[in-house]
Amino acid sequence: NNYKVPSFGPDIYEYLEKNALSASLPCRLIALADTDLDNAQELLNQDLQTLEGSSSTPQQTPILQLEAIQVSISWFARTVQCMATLTAAQKAKSLTSAQEQERFIIKLVEEAGNGVNTLDWNAAHVNLEEIQSQSVLEDWALDVLDKVKDIEGVSSRDIYVREGPCPEEYTADLM
Repeated sequence: NNYKVPSFGPDIYEYLEKNALSASLPCRLIALADTDLDNAQELLNQDLQTLEGSSSTPQQTPILQLEAIQVSISWFARTVQCMATLTAAQKAKSLTSAQEQERFIIKLVEEAGNGVNTLDWNAAHVNLEEIQSQSVLEDWALDVLDKVKDIEGVSSRDIYVREGPCPEEYTADLM
């Protein structure tokens, strides 16, 4: 049998360089610090009004100002740190590694005698792709954070991300 389990190609890092920040709106919001924007409250309120006033679907949502603005290197680093943390937490929930999942898929192929495309085979591939995606995203984020540490003028305080939610008094005006 010559079945090969698919994996990401080398262009995945290039894709992440171009698109990861646009896909990381929750982390961009989580990582927002009081020093990042002069008008954060106004911007967030406008974005909330945009969302409330739209007839968007999960597949088509309006572009928010928070997505379109240029971020500082510190805010970028905190966003990437958030992505790495959330990805690592999700990865830790997995009951298997990518290698174990690949072996399981090969076993399914061998047992089926080239009869792929069964429910178990498809489910195993979905699980593998999730594990691979999380690993690639975490590796990319950690690589980016290593590079950011070497940028002059960026301190560890600039890229610090809280372990828990903001104190309530920080967000009271937004409620």
